[in-house]
Amino acid sequence: MLQIAHILLMSLYFVLPPIMLIGVFAAPRRRAIRSIGLLPNATVAIATALLLGVSASIIYDLWLGGIASPWQMLLTCYWAAGLICILKVLDLVLDWITRAVFRPIRFWPRARRREAAQLARVILLFSIGLPYMIVAAATYRPRTDQRNSAPWLDLGANSISFDSTDGLRIAGFWTPALPITDNPSPRWGRQTLIICPGSRGGRTAYFTLAREFAERGYNVLTFDFRGHGQSDGQIDSFGDHERRDVLGAVRWVRANYPIAGRRIVALGVDTGGAALLAAADDPSPEGRAIDALAVFGCYDRFDKLAASSSALQWLIGPVSLPLACVQTGADLWDFSPASAAADIAPRPILFVHGLRDPVISFERGQDLYNAASAPKSHIWLDDLTDEQAVDDPEIVRRTRHFLDTAIPML
Repeated sequence: MLQIAHILLMSLYFVLPPIMLIGVFAAPRRRAIRSIGLLPNATVAIATALLLGVSASIIYDLWLGGIASPWQMLLTCYWAAGLICILKVLDLVLDWITRAVFRPIRFWPRARRREAAQLARVILLFSIGLPYMIVAAATYRPRTDQRNSAPWLDLGANSISFDSTDGLRIAGFWTPALPITDNPSPRWGRQTLIICPGSRGGRTAYFTLAREFAERGYNVLTFDFRGHGQSDGQIDSFGDHERRDVLGAVRWVRANYPIAGRRIVALGVDTGGAALLAAADDPSPEGRAIDALAVFGCYDRFDKLAASSSALQWLIGPVSLPLACVQTGADLWDFSPASAAADIAPRPILFVHGLRDPVISFERGQDLYNAASAPKSHIWLDDLTDEQAVDDPEIVRRTRHFLDTAIPML
């Protein structure tokens, strides 16, 4: 049922904007189109869609630290047009429902019934439309070309691509372990770190982290999650569907570098950490091949994250979560990195979280740690955010030491 609703919603994004264009270019028919209420003013609607699309692209560029291509900007404008059309259709449906509800109340004057129906329509449109717009903005991702990759190429990174386990093409960097030092570890070049970026990261992020591990004999694979950077997709599901990208990364390492894949450890940041935990809990050979994990700034359950992140919890929480499920096609009601963390044992997990993190509260990270089974460890940060910790040499060194020595508890 969820998948059917998701496909229907995505189809509306695709189908409704051409109807708007018909209202502009089919002048003789414009009155008929306007009469059914779909396009009160098609020209204004298209201008609004362009304004929203360009504005959204700029905001995403600033937030993600990248630049959207002209094609992605046009695609975002088309998405904004679809969003406007869906809201208009919702308005029409609510108008019809409220009129039908108040029409039988014969003891009210007709004008009073009309006013009550209009008031109910506005309240319902606000109660559904506002959460829907927030969900749409939070889940849609115009893919951006992110930060300069020159340092990665200097480190020896190679551009690669692989398939997620559900068939999307994922772009990444493969960085072999740096040349052996005077006192090499027996594991030198025979172990791999997979970096699962956060919501604002991509394959060019976390260079300090990658260099530390590469200098210590790890091969490093980092990639753009679906809907980010050069990877396929446009929708972010906060770690649920992204688990398949992580499993695809593990499968690629084991297929192309069997020796390097003899020991695989992984690190995830915020939603990337949620995807990593879900992937490690997967019963597939790829999920079981992850030997140890570190997660930075991750959350315990998506429903709790949505509730704690909402300024209008009384309105947005109960309405936005079902809408988010339909928008992403993922069952976010039950998506729980905490449950995954409890089932990953006996593989070790390191949890890193800032006490005053502005995005995912420390309470969410602490509950995640408490739910996990041993062996586990934690680093609570007093004066660093989780994003800052990934670039802090001391935190990176402590994380690398944990993953160096992490062995499953028998």
